[in-house]
Amino acid sequence: MKRLRILLLLGIVPILSSCLETAQLEDLGVITARGVDRIENQEIEMNMAILQFQTNFTHPTTVVKGVSDTIKGARADANQKVSHYLVPGKMQLEIYGKELAQSGINPFIDTLIRDAAIPDTLLLAVAEEKARDIFHIQVENISTNLGEFLHGLIEPSGESQIFPSVTLHKFAVIINNEGVDPILPMMGVRDDIPTITGIALFKDDKMKGQLPIELEHLFTIMDRPQTGELLELIIPREAVSEYLMNSEEAEKIGEIRLVFLIEHGTTKKVLTDKEKLTFDTNIRLDVSLQEISSKYNLDDPKAINSLEKEVEKVLTAQYEDILEYLKEINADSFGYGTVYRINNKDGKLTDKEWDEKYPKLDVTFNINVNIIRHGTINK
Repeated sequence: MKRLRILLLLGIVPILSSCLETAQLEDLGVITARGVDRIENQEIEMNMAILQFQTNFTHPTTVVKGVSDTIKGARADANQKVSHYLVPGKMQLEIYGKELAQSGINPFIDTLIRDAAIPDTLLLAVAEEKARDIFHIQVENISTNLGEFLHGLIEPSGESQIFPSVTLHKFAVIINNEGVDPILPMMGVRDDIPTITGIALFKDDKMKGQLPIELEHLFTIMDRPQTGELLELIIPREAVSEYLMNSEEAEKIGEIRLVFLIEHGTTKKVLTDKEKLTFDTNIRLDVSLQEISSKYNLDDPKAINSLEKEVEKVLTAQYEDILEYLKEINADSFGYGTVYRINNKDGKLTDKEWDEKYPKLDVTFNINVNIIRHGTINK
């Protein structure tokens, strides 16, 4: 009998615990994402997407605003405006307003790192203008929680990822590492739906410039070995006109749109002359042709070779243009300073030293594109 009582007691405990947890969850507002802006009098405005568990709420998202001199103060201010207690236990994304990002976000990064409730996997982003704009949309247009939706834009599942995600940990490491500068995705609102619109370029913790999202693939290729990424390009029609199968198209002046799947890609940066600051960047891409906007003679090896050469030219020109812009704003997003530092005897490099050398960089891009598959497209 005593044993039976013990077994019954053990069976009831999980049920009671479950009831207790349910009651506690209903009292909580779980922060899934937040936007941070600098407003008048140098105060901080923080907008938070809240996931609620109360049964009387008809939509999964509530947005709460808090204002104070500090992040913790802003959250405390927001807590006074809601009936539940706000906790960051499921926070996946923090978005900084553009003005704030330009002034420097290191104090906010430091606050996040010191907060034990914030995971190192938290993602970061920058708003086109104010971060609040991204949170104050018609949430009815989004079926899921707003914070989870925003997180999914940067780090979706499968091959739909369009930006190399930057976590809190990765950003903190980069800004404390001489010889490389971070990038972050830029977010804006289009047709009342948040979307990724650009690339925010940083010098240390300050945003110094931006580029269109269409160039993101160039940063992804530089960032890590590639497999399964899509590569979309435009080449001039006249460059390959002799291999077009439609004679009328061949005579037109225009462009051909291409979509490739990167089967395998590698990038290696080599310091070739330390005194002259010359580098080689060797990029190899084995790709499969997925789409081509004009009928093309894919049976002819010369036609394939011509296509490869034009893609190499376009990629080389894009990289050269981006590097010139990066040197203008003195942001080493491609990490050439890391290569230079490794080649120093003591393995050290100061920010001041690299700031003086970086604009003088001379980089040769050696790009080798191999179309290894093209299927039966336009045959």
